Amino acid sequence: MSFEQPISLETNTRGVRCMSTAKHPNIILILTDHFRRDALGKSTPNLMALAAEGTQFTNAYCATPLCGPSRISIITGMYPSQTGVCGNQADVIHPELRDDTFMHHLQQAGYYTAMIGKHHYIDSYGYCIDVTENDEELRRYGFDYIFQVQDDGENGHNDDEYTNYLKKRGKLETFRKALRKGGFRHVFDDPDETADGFIGVNGIRFVEDYIKDRPFYLNLSFIGPHPPMWHPGELQHDPEAMSPSLGAPDEASVRLRRAHYMDKCALIDAYVGQLVATLKAKGIYDNTVIIFTSDHGDCLGDYGILDKRYFYENSAGVPFLMCGPGIPKEERMNGPRVSKALVSHLDLYPTILRLAGTRLAFDRRRPGLDIPALVRGEPHIGRNAVFAELATCAMVRTGNWKLVFDPEQGGVQHLYNLTVDPLEQQNLAGVAGYEHVTLDLVQRLLTHRIQQTQYTHIKEEQRLQRVRVLP
Repeated sequence: MSFEQPISLETNTRGVRCMSTAKHPNIILILTDHFRRDALGKSTPNLMALAAEGTQFTNAYCATPLCGPSRISIITGMYPSQTGVCGNQADVIHPELRDDTFMHHLQQAGYYTAMIGKHHYIDSYGYCIDVTENDEELRRYGFDYIFQVQDDGENGHNDDEYTNYLKKRGKLETFRKALRKGGFRHVFDDPDETADGFIGVNGIRFVEDYIKDRPFYLNLSFIGPHPPMWHPGELQHDPEAMSPSLGAPDEASVRLRRAHYMDKCALIDAYVGQLVATLKAKGIYDNTVIIFTSDHGDCLGDYGILDKRYFYENSAGVPFLMCGPGIPKEERMNGPRVSKALVSHLDLYPTILRLAGTRLAFDRRRPGLDIPALVRGEPHIGRNAVFAELATCAMVRTGNWKLVFDPEQGGVQHLYNLTVDPLEQQNLAGVAGYEHVTLDLVQRLLTHRIQQTQYTHIKEEQRLQRVRVLP
């Protein structure tokens, strides 16, 4: 059987109907960490080239601006309050959800599934841990092939495929000594010897060596530009040319940090370019869907914050682009199709499965939408609000407005009109004249939170139908 031949598929046990097709596409999800929306541009020509062949989404959001919970939400299509994974050092998800990831459904649809790089699906924090010992546990999430690489910081005291690679070459202690010393410049000047380069090289090698007679799904997950933002060689971006921050107390240090950050983004972009070249050389680029996004963004000095965990656009907003078979494309030569549709990471679950030729049964636990159908404006596919959450705090974003609510901090914390205030400089929470807008958004958020609980609404509705209500 080859990619050109029909694949006969069956209906699986979780309500996903698999449809026969003559040519199922390969699917590559390129995931990064701390990558801001506005990092896409001149410094990322390969990513922008992909966008030019598909659609770039400028209003995409993570389900939560925190690494582990965000990644679990992507693969389950559910919010952290539903999965139970609300922190980076959380317990693993319930086996029922673990066995219901979109990777499992891809396997049932005939795909070979691979994970190369960072995952954050299970708790790998600790000291003197070799995370490759967890490979079998990760396979239970729906992967046939596992190649784990952790953050640079974790590799100061743990082991993975990258540190094992360095150890074999007698370079591990040099790496760890430099890591303890700090700074932004990587101890190794060869990009391939950095963790992100190592991930990129092995992702490319996977594609080069792939000979199976079925389509593949590849989760290629870079660790950057997550701190410490190590990059090889001299700094290539001029700190003075960096965009000014929004309220950082030390502008010079923030500009320097942003320059190193952009060097890291450019490094990742270079490996994306090599990956695309490999797909083309192998003759499978035209039958491969490529999706690029990040688990969340990074304030990077804006509002005096050097982290994620906030619902500002630069933190909860994410870069998001898609190209390949089935993805709407602008039929012109001067740039990508840009969509302002409200998109959530939760949309990846139904989108990936439909691109793979499956038909999903209705599941009210999963509010995600089929993104290509959303862009095409198909009937009954659309949304007027997108949501995100972290602990007790939650965000709702509509076409013009964004509201952030936290009952433990007194209720409405932020209210912005993003049409006139895209940089979120004027907080209208509690300002006279905006009571109606505030009430409407709070009601939307409350309705959403009630609907997305783990409780079995369907069973309760069936029970209510059997209950005789007396007048």
